[in-house]
Amino acid sequence: MDEQDRWIRIAAEILNAPLPTVAHELLADGLMRQTHANLATRIGLAPADPDALTISVEARKVVPPRERWPVAAQVRAHPLSQYYATTTDRSPVRLTDLVAAGWGLDDDAHDAMEALGITEHQLTLPCQPHRRDFDGWVVLNEDGFSEQDLAALTALQPLLVGLDRHVAHFAEWAAVRDAPAPDAVALTPREHVVLRLMAAGSTAEAIAARLAISPRTVHKHQEHLYRKLRASDRLSAVLAAQRLGLLPVGSPNR
Repeated sequence: MDEQDRWIRIAAEILNAPLPTVAHELLADGLMRQTHANLATRIGLAPADPDALTISVEARKVVPPRERWPVAAQVRAHPLSQYYATTTDRSPVRLTDLVAAGWGLDDDAHDAMEALGITEHQLTLPCQPHRRDFDGWVVLNEDGFSEQDLAALTALQPLLVGLDRHVAHFAEWAAVRDAPAPDAVALTPREHVVLRLMAAGSTAEAIAARLAISPRTVHKHQEHLYRKLRASDRLSAVLAAQRLGLLPVGSPNR
């Protein structure tokens, strides 16, 4: 089976997957097979919230515990994030090429990579061409990525970006379908306040300052909100709250 036929089959499996988690895993597996990687990570940084980070890992190896995964500040300081934040290039790049060009790894990045047990052999697939913050996939292995791997991923980027968007929309639709009934969601008064400030676009630090509590406490309130609203991030939590009548539709997000 040639590459074109293989990706037609993979795309069909993703589009017909019964669950968004299955579609996500199929896309990750296709990326790893295409690039001979043993780990694929989907990373999302939110422009409006410097502390917000979504990350998921699919691997053919033992994955480090979640508490060792990087936080948003470490991801933003990584050369790959810095490169996309300061250039207009949105094509796939190899970390080794950036390091060779002078985009050095600082001590914090080295420590984070050591904690995760990964090397500099990292290859990106940006999925949001108009964002300055990185939003997309990073595949990793121990042996490096060839010029052929880089060229193939670049050629496939339009298809892969489309499949990635399908997976995201599928997850959003599933969240709407599976949203709890309004009377099943009971928020505390403080959670209501945090939710309204989240909908207004306030960062965790801004919410903490407004309520005279620590950012850690704000993050705990957000975790409780995400669980109760069956949401995975700020946007899906706000949308779920609007659907349930917990927030007015059209709440400001800035």
